[in-house]
Amino acid sequence: MKASCKHINQSLLPLIFFWVLTACTSVKTYKIDQQYQPQALFNDQVMGKPSVLLSQDEVFDLTPKQKEDIKRLFRSADYRNLSPSQQVYQFLKTQLHHFNFYSKTLIAHEALDQNAGNCLSLAILTKALAKMNNVGIQYELAKTPGVFQRENGFLLNSQHIRTVIFDKNQRYSPYYSSKDLKIKIDYFSTLGSRTLRKVNKDEFYAMFYSNRAAEAMIDGEMKSAYWHLKEAIQLDPDNLVAINMLGVLYGRMGHANYAERLFEHGLSFGHDQLEMLNNYHKLLERNNRTAKALEIATILDDYDDPDPFKWLDLADQELKNENYIRAIRYYEKAIQKADYLHQPYAGLAKANFFLGRTHKAIAAIRQAIENAHNGQMVSVYQTKYDVMKSKTKSHN
Repeated sequence: MKASCKHINQSLLPLIFFWVLTACTSVKTYKIDQQYQPQALFNDQVMGKPSVLLSQDEVFDLTPKQKEDIKRLFRSADYRNLSPSQQVYQFLKTQLHHFNFYSKTLIAHEALDQNAGNCLSLAILTKALAKMNNVGIQYELAKTPGVFQRENGFLLNSQHIRTVIFDKNQRYSPYYSSKDLKIKIDYFSTLGSRTLRKVNKDEFYAMFYSNRAAEAMIDGEMKSAYWHLKEAIQLDPDNLVAINMLGVLYGRMGHANYAERLFEHGLSFGHDQLEMLNNYHKLLERNNRTAKALEIATILDDYDDPDPFKWLDLADQELKNENYIRAIRYYEKAIQKADYLHQPYAGLAKANFFLGRTHKAIAAIRQAIENAHNGQMVSVYQTKYDVMKSKTKSHN
């Protein structure tokens, strides 16, 4: 099971992600200057009475009994000789042996009491423990291989948060640090994960409200989702995930003008545009804005993002939505960027197979087998190859 921080996307709309461009690459961007003032992004009038949101103190605090129990544990023989950050790490290490990873975003005392939650829940719990034990904390965003789930008409994909804790009384030099100085906590290490960038405090706090918004959307509580997203954007105005999600929410509620405004605002930042463009394109298609939709589709198809995993994730989402031709186009984009990967060939095989193009499917799965270096993946692809070959023979 994968521990994940879920973000939401309307079915038939593209996925919502954080992305970072490396300094040595250049991406052709969609030129748009329509950046809106914050108040123009929100449509409070149609959303009813504001939802009562949890405060940050409520999110990142433990109960008095939980604090006392932990302090008593930290005074025990197993903990008393450890540094404050090592005590937090050891506590979490022990706790995670029986932790139930699932998709809900719980606040600190809930995660500890229920021994459950997603990776953001654990990061929230770590923050509470760090605060209680006077330990410094930093956050990192990691990219993991996409895991897609569909709930109540929405497509979900994960973000993966890591934390770094350290003793505040230690002096830190960027040129030197001992192994014990900073402790990186990866709650659910995944093969193929990679660190994207650091996450600042306001962005981390905004993630909580975005996650709660996603869960509210799944439950059909669209107005509650709106107020959570508004809080996230007010905390972190450059947060393209929350901006993108609010555009999706407006579109789902029938407020096409506001949805377009959010997508235009997000695109005006001039970076991380791939998923935003795809969302915008789908909105225009649904509202019969044919000429504009064609313009955005052309920009999307010509978009030259160098990261193959972005194209791979978009392709996987289109495959889930049975848009096989567009999925093939995106898999081919991923291959153009990194023809040594096995995943896009496997997706290409599946899309072609569903279209009845068995010979192309077989050729693609053969390439996936050749590119895969993991024995388990080779076995999976070999099984798919055998199934495709048997289907081809049965049709001859």
